[in-house]
Amino acid sequence: MVSLYQQLKNIGHFFEAHMWRLFNGVPDRKMHVYGVTGTNGKTTTSYLLASILEQAYGRENVGMLTTVSFRIGGLEEMNETKMTTLPSRKIFAYLSRMKKAGVTYVVLEATSHALDQYRMAGIQMDGVILLNISREHLDYHETIEKYATAKERIVSFLKDGAPLIGKQDDEHVQVILDRAEKHGVRVVRMTQENISQTNTPLAGSINKENAAAASLLARAVGIADEKIKAGIDAVKKVPGRMEKIEAPQGFSIIIDYAVTPDALELLYSDIKKNVNTKRILATLSAAGLRDRGKRPDMARAVAKYADRIVVTREDPWTESEEQIYSDLEKGLEGTSVPWERIPDRKEALKNLLQDAKPGDVVVVTGKGAERGMGIGKDVIPWNEREIIEEILRDL
Repeated sequence: MVSLYQQLKNIGHFFEAHMWRLFNGVPDRKMHVYGVTGTNGKTTTSYLLASILEQAYGRENVGMLTTVSFRIGGLEEMNETKMTTLPSRKIFAYLSRMKKAGVTYVVLEATSHALDQYRMAGIQMDGVILLNISREHLDYHETIEKYATAKERIVSFLKDGAPLIGKQDDEHVQVILDRAEKHGVRVVRMTQENISQTNTPLAGSINKENAAAASLLARAVGIADEKIKAGIDAVKKVPGRMEKIEAPQGFSIIIDYAVTPDALELLYSDIKKNVNTKRILATLSAAGLRDRGKRPDMARAVAKYADRIVVTREDPWTESEEQIYSDLEKGLEGTSVPWERIPDRKEALKNLLQDAKPGDVVVVTGKGAERGMGIGKDVIPWNEREIIEEILRDL
């Protein structure tokens, strides 16, 4: 379980959040705040929901805090903190800035860590989306049941009568939805029928789910269908999420943040089914100081679809890189896919791009739109797209 020390810290986080909320003048009061959580798809769903809100109420009235960016009305800045949900001091400072700018509708991306640590304590939400729950962050939560319990905390943020949107056929989410319904929460279940009837310009089956979830929440709070459709259609891409680059040499590159076995399985199966490709050339990496148990499963997910794999660096932080590579490579044992280890990520990318032929797809996962890489105790500049474009120019 979460250590006693962490539990004591979390009590401090609770009071700290309330303190910063008061210090910033309770900025969320009279705001309509919507929370988005789940293992995979939070950022894209947040972008889609924010786009719908902009269509309904005007861009200047909408704010957003996500893994990729922070939006205050018409202004957007990249999130360079390497945190999805900020510490309470920064959350309420941003909400204060939003309120001063006239923002009245806010989308917050919420992680299990943030929920467990009460970083958003005091905020009352007008709606919540719970996308899915699969293995992640067990270095902190230890079991998926405790991870799901942390996710469930977002239900307590709902105002009376506010909707909870959840994926019906996710076993962990279904338990949460059933329990919430028994306690009088207004539950809206996202079904396969909802998903199949949803259209989005974004590629991938996961994005149909994300769009369906955003649509269901918007409809539940009274937004007209034409505004919902316009909002979904307006999101052509999300930085670092199934982001495609067409190389002049005739192959393509897909950049994605996928960092769980489920996310990798969905990404690669979609590419295999929907992209006309000769070969799939893939990076394989994992962040340090995170759930070690998922690493072999990540490797197995990639090995099912890739024609060649390069194991490389992601964000090792202070963990032994040899340990990270060894954990990943255990999942490659017994597979037929050729693989090699190239620790330097730029060299790994260069190696794959030099090998790519017309019709191939190079899949680069783990970093997405991040602007830094954690090595030791430092964060060095890293922009995946810019580095790939630089290598392509040199080829």
